[in-house]
Amino acid sequence: MTKKITVILCVLVCCLIAFAACGEKKTTEEILSDSVSSRQSACFAGSDENFDVTLTTLAQEEAFIADGKVGNVVTRTTLSVKPKAAVDKEMSYSLQSESGKKEGALSKNVLGSAYIAEIEGLSDLGVPTTVVITVGSGDETTEYTVTLTDRMADVIDADEAVMTAYGYYKQQIDAEMASEDGWQREIFVRFVNDRKDSESKYYWYVAFVADRNDDMTVLIDPATKEIVNGRVRP
Repeated sequence: MTKKITVILCVLVCCLIAFAACGEKKTTEEILSDSVSSRQSACFAGSDENFDVTLTTLAQEEAFIADGKVGNVVTRTTLSVKPKAAVDKEMSYSLQSESGKKEGALSKNVLGSAYIAEIEGLSDLGVPTTVVITVGSGDETTEYTVTLTDRMADVIDADEAVMTAYGYYKQQIDAEMASEDGWQREIFVRFVNDRKDSESKYYWYVAFVADRNDDMTVLIDPATKEIVNGRVRP
């Protein structure tokens, strides 16, 4: 009988420990990390007199909707080749690194003038160094080589950008987290520059989004962590 009581007590203690663990509150950093619905993790770029080229990796909701909730997130790496003059021929690419290359066709983007391709297994390729762009087909082809630079080298990463942005809006965010409704925002973290100037400086863009008309955003200098711009809507 005593042995049976001991076993029951042990089970109860284990259950209480499990319930206590389940009831532990998440830290602010964990809550914010779980709220990220769009996170950029790579940005390689280069240009010459003919093309602007970017290679980006983005983990983002499959159905990207600004509704304050995080949906199913998928990761995609996209090569974008933007001609500086009109191109009316087929285009293909050869993305090269010190350890290999990936090749394929470029398709006209529905939006804008860029030609794009989705790159699978970039991690297997290693650090990309150049893109060879082939214009035309058969015997009538011209090749252009564009050198890529890692624009995210020696800067803060996406997680640190989120925490820097949190520090800027700490009072508002802490109040929302402590409210009866709790935290009801998703977070976008993008590495951006002026799309009209391929050589312009890059910044971290962080947005705490409730919906299309309700957000808190900042631009962060990725080297110094300085907030260069902030906006609250409404």
